This record gives sequence, C-alpha cells and structure tokens, in this order.
Amino acid sequence: MPRPRLDHVRKAQIVSAAAEVLSDRGYANARVVDIAKAAGTSPAAILYWFDGKQGLLAEALALRELEFHDRYTVRIEQASTASEQLRILVEAMLRHYDWALWMELCVLALRDPAAAAERDRMDRRWRAMLRKVIRDGQQRGEFIPSDPDETMFVLAALLDGMAPLLAMKAKGVTLVQVERTWLAEASRLLGPAFDSDPLPRSR
Repeated sequence: MPRPRLDHVRKAQIVSAAAEVLSDRGYANARVVDIAKAAGTSPAAILYWFDGKQGLLAEALALRELEFHDRYTVRIEQASTASEQLRILVEAMLRHYDWALWMELCVLALRDPAAAAERDRMDRRWRAMLRKVIRDGQQRGEFIPSDPDETMFVLAALLDGMAPLLAMKAKGVTLVQVERTWLAEASRLLGPAFDSDPLPRSR
C-alpha cells in the first residue's frame, strides 16, 4: 500500500482526534471517516498508520493516560503528605480521567487480546500508583499498618466500580456521594491521619 501524503498532519494529531471522537460518540458509533475529518486528514491515512478503530482506541486511551499522568504526577510528588497525595489522586481519577474511553476499551478487551493486554497494562499502572502512596504513608507512620495490597485492592475496586456510574450519569449517583463514600472508606482503612474532609469544589 503506498504511503499517503501526510505533510499536513502528524500521527499524534490523529490519535488526539480519535480520543475526542471515540470518547464523545463511543466505539460503535464512531467511524474512521469521522476521525479523519476531526484530524484534518483522509481515511486512507488513518488506515495506513493504524489497524482501524481497534488500534486507534488503544492508542487514544494511552495518549489520554499519558496526559493525565503528566498533569498529576508533578502535583502528587510535590504534596507534603501521603494523605494529600491520595486526595489528589482520587480527585483526578473521579473528576478528570476519561472513563468513557476506558469503558470502551474494556468492552473491546472482552474479545480482542491486544486490547485486553493494553487494558491490563493501564490497570496495573493505576494500581501501582495507589499502592505506592499507601505504602509510603505506612512507612512514614502516617497511615495505620495493614497489607498495602489488600488496602489498595479495596480502594481501587471501590473507585473502579463507582466512577463508571458517574460517567454514565447513573440515576441517584452523584459526584459528592461517590467522593464522600470513597473518602470514608479510605479513612477507615488508613486511620485517623487520613484527611477525609470533602474535596475542594473548585480546582
């Protein structure tokens, strides 16, 4: 297949446009032609670089994940306590993570091994971040002793279960309710030194 002319567009532009279109319309309703239009290129260029929508979905979410981590890693590293780090992390996951794209990848992962591998990689990275904050807080004596893997598992599962409901605008599920529930459980597992006050509304 001859290489399409890409003088006016870069691969990164296609991935960025795909993230917007797939997040907005969903995997089933997004067409390659829609992504090409958003990227200012042709469907042929997209099919040259990527394995159709499947390849684009994984790369689009990987891009969003990289942007997310670049944005919040610095804030977390600058925080003075593990409690503050954990609050930054959960605030970011609940308010700024692209759960719509994540759910699209999870559905695709049910039948596509490559998507399943990418979903697993992203999930392990998120859980490793959470585990590190918990373990660091325990080592400094800020959090009460416990198995950091078990504590991480409970807190990650709670967030993984509630955040998609927010993304789907499930009836009776609000951001305030989810944040309050998560913070209360974190306080129970981590001890009284964890700051379970409501997260700031303007950020």
